[in-house]
Amino acid sequence: MSSNVIAIDGPAASGKSTVARALSERLGIPYVSTGSLYRALAWKMLNRKLDPAAISAEELAVFLADTSIACRRPEPQAPLDIEIDGVFPGGKLQTAEISAAASKVATYPEVRTWLLDVQRSLAGKTRIVMEGRDIGTAIFPDAKYKFFLTASPEVRAKRRLLQSGRPFDRQTLDTVAREIAARDEQDRSRKTAPLRQAEDAVCLDNSGMDLEQTLQFILETIQRKDILMGKETVLQYRVPYADTDQMGVVYYANYLKYFEMFRTEMLIAAGESYQKMEEHGYSLPVIEAVCRYKSPAHFEDILSVTGCVAECKGVRVRIECRIHRGDTLLAEGYTVHACINRDGRPVRVPATISGLMTEKE
Repeated sequence: MSSNVIAIDGPAASGKSTVARALSERLGIPYVSTGSLYRALAWKMLNRKLDPAAISAEELAVFLADTSIACRRPEPQAPLDIEIDGVFPGGKLQTAEISAAASKVATYPEVRTWLLDVQRSLAGKTRIVMEGRDIGTAIFPDAKYKFFLTASPEVRAKRRLLQSGRPFDRQTLDTVAREIAARDEQDRSRKTAPLRQAEDAVCLDNSGMDLEQTLQFILETIQRKDILMGKETVLQYRVPYADTDQMGVVYYANYLKYFEMFRTEMLIAAGESYQKMEEHGYSLPVIEAVCRYKSPAHFEDILSVTGCVAECKGVRVRIECRIHRGDTLLAEGYTVHACINRDGRPVRVPATISGLMTEKE
């Protein structure tokens, strides 16, 4: 059973915090920035005159044993905030010095392991938005909703400088962009929980998008998935005589046709019809089809065809289907599709498809 977490991952300055905070406000659910947990530890280390880049294993063990950290509300109606050793540092965690130190703190496996229980304890039965760099890969690999936000280093540098409110020139912009690119490389190459996109995450490059456009994309993706996860019967079909043999029994090959009809309706409901696929420059040819026959269907039977996007890895997607007549299972199976572009070359499955992944109960 997957956790009811909306995981928003991505590199530094990709807009994760802004988007996650806005998303939580729009949905009326809690928001937690896991990066703030590392910032809080970095803040405490610096206050104790400890160097996050050179702390020994013994010093780190003592430091963690003497640290209490949680996500609580400073006031009854206030949003969740980071509390460390009974103190809410608040805005003190947002400085460049703390940011650089937090990146060093996050490289220690002991710290990441120590924080796992804190982070996982926040996921209950209600939805929560969690933002960081490894939510969908290490913290909540079973999250129902996964997004990976990114943008070019230059765009991210410009956003960060604009957010600071201070004037800047081209040289400053280039310097910050290089710093961000270096931070990306550090996060990607660390041994413990490196920065990477989860295979089933929806990747969104928002370089050319504003906050509202990014937010709308995420909300629509969540809505589509909610609809399909809660929609048992996607297609109902009355068997015509043309589908049967002389005895009125459905010809075996037609079950694969019913699978195709289901896929078409599911993709249309998700806003990705075959016409849209063509416009977007890709297609999903079938490379494997499996159908297991349980009981025959007959002329004028009303069939209920259900299913889901069960697996999405790289350039492949597997769609499962089941065909019922009332409570009787008639057939079940799946098709595997390769995602290719107009030149016939494999490409990553687009977010509109991978975002339909349904968890197994």
